[in-house]
Amino acid sequence: LVELHRVLRPTGSLYLHCDPTASHYLKIVLDTVFGVQNFRNEIIWARTLSKGLSFRQLPTNHDVIFCYQRTDNAIWNKSESYIRYDPQNIDGKTQSKYRYRDAYGRIYRLDNLLNPNRNRPNLTYEFLGVTKVWRWTKERMQKAYDDGLIVQTGPGRVPQLKRYLDEQEGRPLGDVWSDIPPINSQARERLGYPTQKPLALMERIIRLSSNPGDVVLDPFC
Repeated sequence: LVELHRVLRPTGSLYLHCDPTASHYLKIVLDTVFGVQNFRNEIIWARTLSKGLSFRQLPTNHDVIFCYQRTDNAIWNKSESYIRYDPQNIDGKTQSKYRYRDAYGRIYRLDNLLNPNRNRPNLTYEFLGVTKVWRWTKERMQKAYDDGLIVQTGPGRVPQLKRYLDEQEGRPLGDVWSDIPPINSQARERLGYPTQKPLALMERIIRLSSNPGDVVLDPFC
């Protein structure tokens, strides 16, 4: 870890994978080598569902991934910190919001067009028979309406904006990863050593903290 810290670029990050029996010791080492101020995340990788095989304790079904950055200039691709929505498999909370479909089958929700600042005379005007303080100028509102992006559900009701699911960044990625299973015995990518990581796990980490063309080192490869 000392040598990794020495050769790591100022734009680089370290991800260290371990299990809960060693994580608390390694955290102290990492804090010492990288500095407490450069600690970013303790990621919990929930590898499997809990199995009722332990009789005197809860079953262990997760590993730990520590993330440290070399400096505050480390690469962080915020656009990769979202999980894209799958229109065929939408969670209940998202489905309760995005409950409409247009003529082409695209899923959307209705969003507020009112301005939270009531004191905006230049944005106060009548639109579709409703006078309010709007977020947009009248010209922009009219264009969005002409493009079919504004809906009025009934005469005199406040117009609302269509927000399409396929245009959203996705569900924010947290520090508990339960959507990446371990490599099973029949997986095509399986090479046969016990600590092999799924490609999906490595891809997520690489996309978060590096750019195409960057050098990535696995010192235990």
